[in-house]
Amino acid sequence: MNSDNRPDPDALLSALDEEEKNQKQGQLRIFLGMSAGVGKTYAMLRAAHQKLNEGADVVVGVVETHGRAETVALTEGLPVIQKKRVEYRGTALEEMDLEEILRRRPELVVVDELAHTNVPGSRHEKRYQDVLEILDANIDVYTAFNVQHLESRKDSVEAITGIPIRETVPDSMLERASQVELVDIAPSELLKRLKEGKVYLGDKADRAAQNFFKEDKLTALREIALRMTAERVDQDLQKFVSIRAEGNPWQTNERLLVAVSHSPYSEKLIRATRRLAYNLEAPWIALHVDTGISLNDTDQAQLVKNLNLARELKAEVITTTEVDVPSAVRRICRVKNVTQVVVGRPTRRWFRDVIERGNLLERLVRESLEVDVHIIRQEGISLIRPSLIDELSYYRSKTGLVKYWYTFCAIVGVGIVSAILDGFIGYRAVGFIFLLAAIVVGMFGSIGAVIFAASMSALIWNYFFIPPRFTFAINNTEDFLMCIAFFGVALITGFLTNRIRFHEKVMREREERTNVLYEVLKDIANATEKSDFLTKVTERVGALLEASCGVVLKSNQGKLEFEDAKSYSVRLNEKDQAVAQWCFENKKSAGWSTDTLAQSRALFLPLKGTSETVGVFVFQPTKKSRKLDLEKESLLFSIVRQLSVSIEKHFLTKRFAETQRLKDSEELHQTLLNSISHEMRTPLTAILGAASALESDELTGGNRYVKEVASGLHDAGDRLNRVIENLLDMSRLNSGVLSLKLEWHDFNDLFSVVVKKLQKLLAQHKVLINFLDEVYLVKMDYRLMEHALSNLILNAAIYSPVGTEIRITQKKTDSHFVVEIEDQGSGIPEESKDKIFDKFYRVPGSPTGGTGLGLSIVKSIVELHKGTVSVHNIKPHGACFVIALPLETQPRVPGEVET
Repeated sequence: MNSDNRPDPDALLSALDEEEKNQKQGQLRIFLGMSAGVGKTYAMLRAAHQKLNEGADVVVGVVETHGRAETVALTEGLPVIQKKRVEYRGTALEEMDLEEILRRRPELVVVDELAHTNVPGSRHEKRYQDVLEILDANIDVYTAFNVQHLESRKDSVEAITGIPIRETVPDSMLERASQVELVDIAPSELLKRLKEGKVYLGDKADRAAQNFFKEDKLTALREIALRMTAERVDQDLQKFVSIRAEGNPWQTNERLLVAVSHSPYSEKLIRATRRLAYNLEAPWIALHVDTGISLNDTDQAQLVKNLNLARELKAEVITTTEVDVPSAVRRICRVKNVTQVVVGRPTRRWFRDVIERGNLLERLVRESLEVDVHIIRQEGISLIRPSLIDELSYYRSKTGLVKYWYTFCAIVGVGIVSAILDGFIGYRAVGFIFLLAAIVVGMFGSIGAVIFAASMSALIWNYFFIPPRFTFAINNTEDFLMCIAFFGVALITGFLTNRIRFHEKVMREREERTNVLYEVLKDIANATEKSDFLTKVTERVGALLEASCGVVLKSNQGKLEFEDAKSYSVRLNEKDQAVAQWCFENKKSAGWSTDTLAQSRALFLPLKGTSETVGVFVFQPTKKSRKLDLEKESLLFSIVRQLSVSIEKHFLTKRFAETQRLKDSEELHQTLLNSISHEMRTPLTAILGAASALESDELTGGNRYVKEVASGLHDAGDRLNRVIENLLDMSRLNSGVLSLKLEWHDFNDLFSVVVKKLQKLLAQHKVLINFLDEVYLVKMDYRLMEHALSNLILNAAIYSPVGTEIRITQKKTDSHFVVEIEDQGSGIPEESKDKIFDKFYRVPGSPTGGTGLGLSIVKSIVELHKGTVSVHNIKPHGACFVIALPLETQPRVPGEVET
């Protein structure tokens, strides 16, 4: 079998790993549509019936029919897992019973509306997380969702429809699916179904027709769905192509490839390919083939510049190692299913073209009949035919003059030895000694050195040994043919020996790279703390690439922690820290050997995980050089990628553990809060009752001292009662069992009641209420809003000096009813503004007493009413708390006469 047609071994291993993984988990089949009403649920249920008829154990986890008769009819005959009831804020809601599905363990479960958000208190926040757990239990899942719910398409859909998308599904779900089925329908047909009442019923259908269901919007959504499905199919095809053995690409979709070298003219090829790819709306690849020839600093810099340009223009950059460039191009074309190749018009090079069996263009046209070849015109010096000396200098410049000097000395030495042996073995046997010398040069030298050795050996043999001696003339035909044959054999054997040596070098470098990656992964797997594997990995990379390496991680606040990175980081001065911060914030490489902040002594690489940037990798070379070669750079980038994913995984594990700890702590705190609050309520009621009785003249007989003690006891009891009320309300708010009893109320009446109840506590302050002349009704829970306002007014009284004013202002805007409560206290410190509404938080220096729950309860109650609460300081001193509640259409007052 031709080596070009062999399946990619890495792709085969990847396919085997994926197949083994799929056998251990359930298969996910997604029914995708452009919008509601296209028939996703209908198609999903039909597929479920088909599996049921085949004898599979199928159940329905959850299906939303939306009253559509055809969909309802398809649910008949399918076993249904009854939904579980979940209590939330006094309302009984129904959700999919995940526990029952896992207990029953069917072969297939149908789960509709994948983007659904579960009721708070459910096992998972999102339904797609339920599906992931079902798949991990090795149960197949059929599910459906619309294209607007895919996370990566959210912004595009919002821009098209003008409607915010609140529920999304991560793209990883689409990648996890073993099959994606597009349920498609023409927009005109969908609008017809909407008018017939087959999508939505009643007012909902009218609202949909006025907003979302417009033919232009549906057409745009349809294109997004079709493109997304086509991308998924193309990805699946790439997997099959990479493991097949046939040589011809399947031209199902246009894909372009441009060959990139260290030539400055490669920039023009890259831009031309980008234009072609843009016009064809096709992906494209920039390929660099490392032929094993070392590049000087100038050529290396130009190569890196060319590849960076390709990356900036959104190309898939591939570097591969191969002696023969056309063979490498053909192999990548087969693996990546390339249909068009872009090359520059080559110059004629009679010497190198003979040796390499033609230039790149000729060989691609001759050997790659399955791809189209585009030729881009080159300008200037590239069209000038190089001389023989220039072509030989191609090899010399890549080899270095030192090896040519060694080759010269070796051949001269062989000539001296041959002169001594000539009298014993004859001049023809001397030719074999020179041939052996040329082969040895091929084992250690480059192609240029082989050509030099073969030429010099032929000339010395001819001049000093073949009769007539000391002349280049050859009288004997046999000797002439032998000299020509000697040169050819020396050249061929030298080339073959050099190629074998190059392949050995490539295999050795690959083995070293694989071993390094293996050791890095082993260090990460065996480490229990991130500091352990970070130290080992940075030391290993530094020793391998002759550099000082380190890692700077981000803090919980999202900024780089330079102080805590000393154990596994190089020392960074202020300038280096600024470069590292820029690299982290912009998620791009910076520093040494880059085009950004290149004056820095170190290279900074962002540690980009799957969902976030976790830090920066620092690479500071110990030797002065302009750039890393491609092999070392590729190895460094591979290690950084592995490190990024591992650190992100560690962060996520730590966050999960912290979240679980907080959850357990919150549950314990909630239990204690409930118990203490209720246990304190009973004796407190008795204490208040006794205090009220002692204040009566009938019991005390007018004893003034007893009445004062009873009054103080009653005040303390009221204060304790307010604390308990706050604890109980906070407990109810946290548990989600507190439901709103929304009714229309006037804030003028509410403030009058609140101030009257707090009259005794506000006796030392002057309360000014700005009552509105016109009545505006707000829909609210009267008891809860009374509690919130009481807390705010009481808070203003506590933190204001005696005798100051408390101002209460009411305002109406176009969309909100606003209440402002101002005091003349010292105001809120700037560092406390973000924490003032947190539970149990009290401003430093606050008067003794209080639990720090009052403002937290205010925030919770206001947000339950879909409002907002904020605070700001006022001049010359004081604080102003602002409540903004949404203002709905005013109800019609009974008895009003319409005019």
